[in-house]
Amino acid sequence: MERVSPTRAALLAKRAQIELAEQGRDLLTEKRNALLKELQRLAQQVVVASDALEMAAAEARLVLLEAEALEGPEAIRSAALAQRGDTRVESRVVNVMGAQVPEFRMGAVSRGMLQRGYAVTATSARVDAVAQQFEGLLDLILSVTAMEVRLRFLAREIRTTTRRVNALDSVLLPRLRAEKDYVYMMLEEREREVIFRFKRLQKSRLAGRHSATPDAGEAR
Repeated sequence: MERVSPTRAALLAKRAQIELAEQGRDLLTEKRNALLKELQRLAQQVVVASDALEMAAAEARLVLLEAEALEGPEAIRSAALAQRGDTRVESRVVNVMGAQVPEFRMGAVSRGMLQRGYAVTATSARVDAVAQQFEGLLDLILSVTAMEVRLRFLAREIRTTTRRVNALDSVLLPRLRAEKDYVYMMLEEREREVIFRFKRLQKSRLAGRHSATPDAGEAR
């Protein structure tokens, strides 16, 4: 325990420190609860989006296999190599109870037939269907990835906040309360000593007065 001067000022200071630490703990607990709520909401979205991604991937594979069987792998590979285009990713920071949580917005991957880079006249509708399926699949992959990145950030922030709450509850507050109790105990002990000395002084003075007063027989 830190050496604390047992004074009234120290007692008031310890009480103020305890109150401030309790307020900080309560705020951190509220922050953790808000982050947990956001984590649960986002986790549900990730589950739904992951299921949709799995279904879209299975459908895209079927369309690809059908196109390769009817058009030939070379035609699909040639169209894939001719694909071009960029995907725009925007990021911003959202404040959740003081935590700066990243949020991502993806530009659409899906494009029209004339924007894909391969010659429309040299390909069939099956190739277009494959391109469309995989563009939609890539949209879902980017969306799920953005949500998972945010999910991991929230989980890390929750762990950090929980450690701070535990440190306040298990280390700082017990120490401050022990120091406050020590100061209070020492002040009470001093007060008892003062009262004891005062009473002893009063008895001593009374005894002195009685010894200085002559008896009635001596007075006659």
